[in-house]
Amino acid sequence: MNTRDLLIDLFNDDLSRYEWLLDNISDDCLHWRPDGEANSIAHTIWHCGRIFDVFYTHCVLGKTAVDEQWAQNGWSEKTGYDPYGIGSNGWGTIQGYTAEEVAAIPQMSKEHVLGYLKEMCDLIKADLEKMDAEELEAMAPGFEGKYSVYFWIRTPLMDLTRHLGEVLAIKEMWDRQQTS
Repeated sequence: MNTRDLLIDLFNDDLSRYEWLLDNISDDCLHWRPDGEANSIAHTIWHCGRIFDVFYTHCVLGKTAVDEQWAQNGWSEKTGYDPYGIGSNGWGTIQGYTAEEVAAIPQMSKEHVLGYLKEMCDLIKADLEKMDAEELEAMAPGFEGKYSVYFWIRTPLMDLTRHLGEVLAIKEMWDRQQTS
């Protein structure tokens, strides 16, 4: 198995686990926050989609916010949320949000958070299918060409895996709260 195939396999594995999770939780669990400073499962999954959208669009493709899937495919209208100009670098990814900015994110449905995440993963996987090893290791335009295409795909993919553990922990906390 080569690097490209490994990345695609990890995308597929993570996505199947997120799909399982969303098939097995209620809307109340999806939006529950363990405390006032914590993100909900919905926030976390949406954040993963945003990170892929921002990093891939800006850093791999060298394009701007108007080229992001969030803008191109009407996600602001679908969800009632415009993340632009908020948080770290104004990217609207939850990173660097204040508690008030997190609270202002509307309660997105399972279909919206998973749909956006899948859209991003499917887009990147389709592009990966066309890449050879040289293209994957090439320096990407983002951050003045300091990092490879592989780096900009691997970094949010590892975040997606790490966040899977977080959302499963939130689900377990929710489940324990319901039985006590």
